[in-house]
Amino acid sequence: MLRLVAACGGFALALVAAGASTLVMAQSEDPPLVGALAKLEKFPTPQRRVGFVSPLPISDTVPYMFYGTFRDRVMLVQESLQLRGYDVASARAALRDLDHALAGMKSHGVELIVIGGSVLSFAYDRATLLEQLREASHKLGVPVTTDMEATVQVMRHAGVHNVAVAHRLNGLDDKALTDYLTAAGFAVEGIVGPQLVIATRAGMTTDEESAFALTGEAAGQLHPHADGILFLGGSTINYPYLSVIQRTTGKPVFNNTMAFLDYVDSWLTANPRKRVP
Repeated sequence: MLRLVAACGGFALALVAAGASTLVMAQSEDPPLVGALAKLEKFPTPQRRVGFVSPLPISDTVPYMFYGTFRDRVMLVQESLQLRGYDVASARAALRDLDHALAGMKSHGVELIVIGGSVLSFAYDRATLLEQLREASHKLGVPVTTDMEATVQVMRHAGVHNVAVAHRLNGLDDKALTDYLTAAGFAVEGIVGPQLVIATRAGMTTDEESAFALTGEAAGQLHPHADGILFLGGSTINYPYLSVIQRTTGKPVFNNTMAFLDYVDSWLTANPRKRVP
């Protein structure tokens, strides 16, 4: 142990070094911590890191809901793609930057990577998607999946076979979506999208929350044989709409962002942090 004492303006400054660590002792005359520093002083440092590839350059509700789910010790490490539309061509164009985004994630010590954006999962057929995920997982040495694959897992666990789909994504390819869900073992009863005409009183417009809720409710009413409703949307949807749809239809409601959060929670529980001896 080394000790260095220096006099400076009447104050004594002591530095103690033990190995690679340095311990700084707070003095009674030190100024109090204020503001954000005071709030974060006792906040635990992250012990787990989860990678998330956002399909859009701006991500708001997803990280907000992530930290609402995982209060502390789990850090969301984000990369983003440049998805410019919800059609297949736009999804394929965005995926050209995926390898670069995944490589950046690995350098930040993530244990698991989830690729967000429902349309990215059915830009190609599901068999191609699964092979790409296997290759990425092998190359990076960490599991790589998508929010839609997480959704498939959650719906299977819930015993869903017939699903009605709702979304407000302009340009989404209904056939590509149907082919993906069919390949995953589901029967698609029908899809209700942004073409749904929502009646309003003269001179009034429908607010976003009502539009989402009514779209989901319509999916349940138009397709009564569905035993679950899948409402697509990550950054475009928030949890209150989903709760309303489930209460009004009486059917379980699934969403790719909610499935992402559930998947991460289950994965972290099943794969506890390895302790360093």
